[in-house]
Amino acid sequence: MMISFENVPKDEMEALCTPMHCILPRLETSGSTPSSSTRHTPIQAALPPTNGSKAPQDPSRRVRGALYLGSMAAAYDHDLLREHHITHLVQVLETPWAPQQDPDDFEQASAPNKLHYHRIDIEDRTTAALGQHLSAACDYVENALADGENVLVHCQQGVSRSASIIIAFLIRQNHMSCDAAYAFVKERRRCIRPNSGFLKALHEWETACNKIRPQLEGRRSLSA
Repeated sequence: MMISFENVPKDEMEALCTPMHCILPRLETSGSTPSSSTRHTPIQAALPPTNGSKAPQDPSRRVRGALYLGSMAAAYDHDLLREHHITHLVQVLETPWAPQQDPDDFEQASAPNKLHYHRIDIEDRTTAALGQHLSAACDYVENALADGENVLVHCQQGVSRSASIIIAFLIRQNHMSCDAAYAFVKERRRCIRPNSGFLKALHEWETACNKIRPQLEGRRSLSA
């Protein structure tokens, strides 16, 4: 059966033809508030060190990795992965021939960027059991981002399955509602369109996260 793209909006078509989009940018944070003697204005911070000295390193600085959403084309584009320093991939598809380890030329050319994979074998069907995969997928993404690694979540087209995983991640980690997370991701990759079964699972996931969140926050406050 031929798929017609006649009624697809231009912005969605352009997004569909783009291998990947950044959903959450890479962030650098500091664990402490700088004192008045070390605090810099934006202009001062942009200036190079004087007298040939190196800029002081803040030991409390932490880097949080970037999160990308894309298609199979992005996963196969090794130059694209290198360019964006992507080291972790979440593959949400049932295709047996999807890449799951580095080809020799890619691994030898860029050993520090060796790829790590988390595979979710699931079809893009309304009856597919998405919910049972969400917790492990969110854990994998969060652990990688917290370690400063950049992550690509992809499926065949970057429209339904992979978008659903990222929406689930935003619901749990960023405390977003399902609708807010959906809108957030769609603003950055216009072609996303999780199927109705996945949307139902995501709303159920939101309810589950809301129930358990107070317990988790209580444990954090006790251990602080």
